[in-house]
Amino acid sequence: MDNRVIAEKYEIINALFSNELQSIYLAKISGSEDPKQYIVNEFKDADTIYSMKDSFSKEKCHYIRNIVETFYENFCFYVVCNICSGPAMEAFLSDNTLRLTDKMFLTDSLLSQLIDMEKLSPFIVYSLCDTDNIAITNRKNICFNCNLKFTPEILPVSRKDVSKRVGELICAIFSNTVAADMNYAKDNMPPALFPIVQSCLEGKYESMAKLYNDFKSLLLYSVFMGSGSVDNQIRANYQKAKVRRKLSPIKRLAALVLVLLIAGGAWMLVKDWDLLTFNRAAVTNTKPAAEFTASNIRVYEGEKVVFTNESADPDEGDSIKSNLWVISKAGNPIFSSKRQNIAYTFVDPGEFEVSLVVTDSHDEASEPAKVLIEVLPKLELPVIEEPGEEFNK
Repeated sequence: MDNRVIAEKYEIINALFSNELQSIYLAKISGSEDPKQYIVNEFKDADTIYSMKDSFSKEKCHYIRNIVETFYENFCFYVVCNICSGPAMEAFLSDNTLRLTDKMFLTDSLLSQLIDMEKLSPFIVYSLCDTDNIAITNRKNICFNCNLKFTPEILPVSRKDVSKRVGELICAIFSNTVAADMNYAKDNMPPALFPIVQSCLEGKYESMAKLYNDFKSLLLYSVFMGSGSVDNQIRANYQKAKVRRKLSPIKRLAALVLVLLIAGGAWMLVKDWDLLTFNRAAVTNTKPAAEFTASNIRVYEGEKVVFTNESADPDEGDSIKSNLWVISKAGNPIFSSKRQNIAYTFVDPGEFEVSLVVTDSHDEASEPAKVLIEVLPKLELPVIEEPGEEFNK
């Protein structure tokens, strides 16, 4: 018997979950040789569909990054999602001993995504935050698999319940195990972070933005994550060393005078005093110096790099008037911006050149400052031989 095909597109490979409210399937594109697989959530209960239709509207469904599409068919509502490429959270924590930096990055990734996701219904966020539904990519990023298992007990949950579950996730991250309890987590967590996590576990955070702001206010965050972190300072100094500084015309002239003196030409300068008392008004303007730092110079595809403009004009009273950023690959521009600072997500592997040219108030342009960014390809998703068992671990 042929497998069932949903919406004349998604061929069911295996059933992952089923109850009176819904069914969840593992599927592929029907008739395609592409091995890529998807999670297809099929919601059958009318009350459940009504309660979640706002969360999966076109305006909000992008808050869950893995969603491919949503649609209605035969009185059912479907949510189709990509599958995270990394290992499940439980397996990742069991197989790896995380450094404090890794734990901070994972917590930051979790909370930053929840700021948008909390605009969805609480029972959806609560389901997404199940450890069975979370994967880890690149050791520092949280990825949510939309394996939305709704039960009658989950539907009435509140934001306080979401707060408690988020607290449990942070405990798991810092304890390096999903089986962590409060006492074990406290012993393995920085003291400054524990009061915040305790408030989570007590359901006191009804706003993920407030929780994220409290997390970022920690000195611990500034050390490991902020723009002034040790990691960023090392990268910034490295970039500054790579961007060659230009001598101003006055400094060039001073160097020339020194060379002439050393070469025995001092008598010429004394004879022609006007050379030493040159008309400074003739030097009307000095080129500005373009300079910037990159938050990272080696990333995986899909990761964001922040570029911070540190350009300056050496002339007193002058300033930078405009900026032009250009990102190129193989000599072909793929992005440009006139903003002071930029953040760019590199979606393709390869070597990219990022350049910045600035102009001063006299419209004189600087020499371009350049940095090369190496973008590595993501790890390919392995073929799942027994998808039913893999997704229910």
